[in-house]
Amino acid sequence: MQIIGKKIKLRKFKNSDIEDYIRWMTTDTEWIDWDAPWEEADFNIDEYRKNSQLRLEKNRPLSIYDSREIEILATGDHIGRINSYNIDEHCNYTVEEKNLTIGIDIFSPTHRKKGYATEAWLLHINYLIENGQENIYTQSWSGNYPVLALMKKLGFELINTKKEYEVVKNKKVDGLTFKLNKEKFLEVLRKWESEE
Repeated sequence: MQIIGKKIKLRKFKNSDIEDYIRWMTTDTEWIDWDAPWEEADFNIDEYRKNSQLRLEKNRPLSIYDSREIEILATGDHIGRINSYNIDEHCNYTVEEKNLTIGIDIFSPTHRKKGYATEAWLLHINYLIENGQENIYTQSWSGNYPVLALMKKLGFELINTKKEYEVVKNKKVDGLTFKLNKEKFLEVLRKWESEE
């Protein structure tokens, strides 16, 4: 299932995405500075290719928990993804289906500040709401200013701060959890839908 917007579409993972992810995990890694720079990536190219092929062979329908790839409509460029995971009542990751939490990566700086991330989240969050998702969360850290501005713009409100959660570039940063204010989001969505 694809979700088509004005500038981008959200789609399933496909075979040509494999080499993009290998590049993003091995050479074009600037995005990691914004995503979770404290995490150590143990990335094995051969294992990734094998697991990706298995994923493609299963060809199962997307659920609300599956990642969606972001593709520019005009060029067909694959530029990022939206992912989902769950957090518990203490805002910690859990494998249990509790509080749906979304994240976004636009991997190359050349594709940022062009409205692609905003549109991707508008489309994805609207899809989640239309499919019965009552509560939607997202998480980041105190130094990730670009995504924090996007979260605020879309109607996410801070609900939890974990002081001095991690260290980034020798500086302690806070872990932040936000919950979507659905009324604010729907107002932003209506405005976006009415724009040319």
